[in-house]
Amino acid sequence: MKKNVFGIMILVLSLISCQNQPSDKSGSEKAGADEKAEVKSETSKGKYGIKSGIVVYKTQMMGMDAIQTTSFDDYGQKEINDLTMEMMGVKIHSANLTKDGYMYTLDLTNRTGTKSPANPMQNVSIDFQNLTDEMVKDMNLKREGKEDFLGRTCEKMSIDYTQMRMKGTFLVYKGVALKIDVMVGSTKMQLTGESFEENPTIPAEVFDVPADIVIP
Repeated sequence: MKKNVFGIMILVLSLISCQNQPSDKSGSEKAGADEKAEVKSETSKGKYGIKSGIVVYKTQMMGMDAIQTTSFDDYGQKEINDLTMEMMGVKIHSANLTKDGYMYTLDLTNRTGTKSPANPMQNVSIDFQNLTDEMVKDMNLKREGKEDFLGRTCEKMSIDYTQMRMKGTFLVYKGVALKIDVMVGSTKMQLTGESFEENPTIPAEVFDVPADIVIP
């Protein structure tokens, strides 16, 4: 049971942690997509439209409340998603850290972890700040107007992404998904922002792997 819960927690963490990218194309279509992506990179410094941020989300897994805190810096080049919950009186604590081109999956309860190259194509998150026309088409993203949330005017985006079996909506502010309500396969993923700090100063050590966790 605990192993299954940890697996679901990692899925929740990955939902907003790493960037996505368009599928491989050939010929002039690929060249056109590359050109669009290049134009985007010139106008955006990273995954987010703000340098740093801290979002505290409330979510539920298997009927139990959980809290996820997402902290990022350098426009998303460094990001950590920290999730805590309690199951039958036992506290479960995990984190997903992305920096320097690597993803660290950390079990902060048992003090273990793994490291792997960050591979955007293996994650279900969306880089809203750098969307190309091709990505919008592939994921069937639609802009559904504006909605106020946490004191910000957000863009409401709907998705029906067959490849990832993802369908639902996002409330997005400067690339930051402040509210997520989607189905991924048969799993409901709902994260609701409870608070949001825009451009805070985040200590560098927040993005360090704890010294007592040995990464194989």
